[in-house]
Parts: sequence; structure tokens; C-alpha cells
Amino acid sequence: MAAHTLDAAVRFEKALQTPAHIYISTRARVLLGVTSPTPAVAQAYFNKLAGTKRLATETGAGQWGSSLALACALFGLECAVYMVEGEL
Repeated sequence: MAAHTLDAAVRFEKALQTPAHIYISTRARVLLGVTSPTPAVAQAYFNKLAGTKRLATETGAGQWGSSLALACALFGLECAVYMVEGEL
């Protein structure tokens, strides 16, 4: 995952008609969550080295499941994500 960076929100500044400089964190736009991809990639990598073909996990809000699915895709592993009915 890329390092934390900031983007200038120039159009937002103009819309607010403010002399202030406003910046938006690029991490706020990461759909997988901020911290989930890092351990998911490590988990998929080490499972690939161990010869694992398929990973399965449960997820609550979906960030961990999405992150693990992406990590599995990066390493050619199958992935099953289960979500409890109450979270749908």
C-alpha cells in the first residue's frame, strides 16, 4: 500500500470561498480500509509459500473480507468470505 499522502482540495476551497488551504487524506479513499490490506497480503503470501490453495475468512463490515480477497487474487489463491446475515 502506498505511503500516506495528502491531496489539495482546491475546488472545495473555491466552493467554500475560503482563503484556507484544505487537504484530503488519500487514505480516506481506500475502499478496503486503512490497515486491512497490509496483514491480508502477508497472510496470503505466507500461505502461498506453505502450499495453501484456498483461504476462508469471516468479515463484519466487509473491509477484512475485501482485503483478503484482493490479497488472494494477487497470489493466485482461491478465497471464500463469509458474512453474518445481520451485517448484510
